[in-house]
Amino acid sequence: MKWILSALIVMGVSLASVSSFAADSRNVSVINETGYAIKFLGFNGPDDGLDEWDNELDETLKNQDNAYVEFDDADAGCVWNIKVIWANYDEAVLWKNVNLCKFTALRLRYDSGTKTTSFVAE
Repeated sequence: MKWILSALIVMGVSLASVSSFAADSRNVSVINETGYAIKFLGFNGPDDGLDEWDNELDETLKNQDNAYVEFDDADAGCVWNIKVIWANYDEAVLWKNVNLCKFTALRLRYDSGTKTTSFVAE
């Protein structure tokens, strides 16, 4: 009986430690399906204003490439603003109040007919 109780305790501790290493629910893959290269991909909280951004890209995100964005404990909340700046243009795209906890991937798309950039959340 003591052996079973010890085994259950060890299993409980193991499960608790595994869940603490699980991926943050805000982590997201960004897939560039726009047809254009992206030089800047930034996320900031809705209360941070629109002037402070950190680039999540180490290099230009080419068409059909993807970037994995990880959040840490210092980042609070599920809702974030997302900013994209094109590599060969001085224009930016901004999406406000995107709930990152509801999906794991963003597929960025560009419609040349309407000249709008959008994303499909998965």
